[in-house]
Amino acid sequence: MNRHLSIDANRVRAFSPTAFDERGDVFEYRAARIIDAPAICDLFVRAERHDDVPRVLELDELIEELSSASADLDENSMVALDGGRIVGFVSVSHRRADAVEQRCHIGGVVDPHHRQRGIGGTLVGFAVGRSRSILEAIDDELPKYIRLQIYEYVASVNRLALALGFSPVRYFDDLLRPLTDLPERMTIEGLTLAPWPDGRDDDARITRNASFLDHWGSVPTSPEIWREQLHGFGGRPDLSFVACDASTDEIVSVLVSARYEADDTLLGRSDGWIQTLGTLREWRGTGIGTALIVEAMHAYRAAGLTHASIGVDSENPSGAARLYRGLGFEPVQRMITYQISV
Repeated sequence: MNRHLSIDANRVRAFSPTAFDERGDVFEYRAARIIDAPAICDLFVRAERHDDVPRVLELDELIEELSSASADLDENSMVALDGGRIVGFVSVSHRRADAVEQRCHIGGVVDPHHRQRGIGGTLVGFAVGRSRSILEAIDDELPKYIRLQIYEYVASVNRLALALGFSPVRYFDDLLRPLTDLPERMTIEGLTLAPWPDGRDDDARITRNASFLDHWGSVPTSPEIWREQLHGFGGRPDLSFVACDASTDEIVSVLVSARYEADDTLLGRSDGWIQTLGTLREWRGTGIGTALIVEAMHAYRAAGLTHASIGVDSENPSGAARLYRGLGFEPVQRMITYQISV
C-alpha cells in the first residue's frame, strides 16, 4: 500500500490529542486500532476513487497489512477524527535489515472533503518524526532513509511531500499487456521451467534475495515476509513459476504472481500481476526472464484473465524495462518514490 507541520511523534502522543485547522475546526488524533480497519478501508476506497488510483483496497488486504510483522499500530500509526469519524490515516512500516540499508515507508490517506485543512501535514509530520526515531535508534553504519510512493498525477500529495522535505529519487512504471497474440512457450537448453514447487519456498526466497542484490532499494526478504507475499492476500503460487538448472535442480530464477479480483470492475479487465521476477546474475542474458513471463502469460490466459501487469524500476540495471516492452507491455501509469535521508 502506498498507497504543513513537522511534529515529533512523542510530542504528538504526550502533548495534545487535538489540533485546530485554520478555520478553527477541531480534529482529534490517536493511534489506529485493528477495530478501525473497516473505517480506514472505506476511507481508502473513497479517496482513491477521487484520485483515480487504479485499485480497490479490500478489508482482508488491509487487515493483513495492519497485522504484519513490520507494523506496530500503537507506536507507528495515527488516525485523524472529525466528530468521531476517521478522516485521515497514516502508518509507518519498518522491516529491520542487516544489509544494504535501513528504511521506513510511510503510507496514508486523507478524506477528499477534509483536504487543505492541515490533516495531511499533521499525519505525515508525525510519520516522519516516528520514522526518524526508529532509524536513529538503530546502531549500525548502513544508510538510513524515509520513503513514500505517490502516483505521479496526484498533484496535492506530491506537493505535500516536497513541502515536508522529501525529494524524488526514483520512478516506477506500471506496465500492461493484453493476453492476446502471445508468443509461443520457450525452452532453454540446460534449464527446466516448472510450476511453483511444493516445499521449496525458502530455496526460492534465497534465489530471490541473491538476484535482487543489485536492485535499487532492495533488501533481503525474510521468511515471514516471503510467506505473506506467496500465500497471503492476493498471492497466487498456482500462477507462479521457477526456472531450475537442469543438472543440479538449483532454482536460478523466480516469477511470483498475484491477483486482485476486486479491481476488475473498476479497471474493466482482469489482471494477473507479475509481482516479483528475479534471475541470478550468472544466468542473466540467457532468456530466462522472457521464458518465465511467457509461461506466466499463458497461465493467466488459461485461468480466464485478460491482461498481465508488472511494475518496473525505470532505471533497473538488468534492462528489465526493455525486456517487458519487447514482449508488448506498455506503460499505463507512473509512481514516484520520495525520500528523506536520516
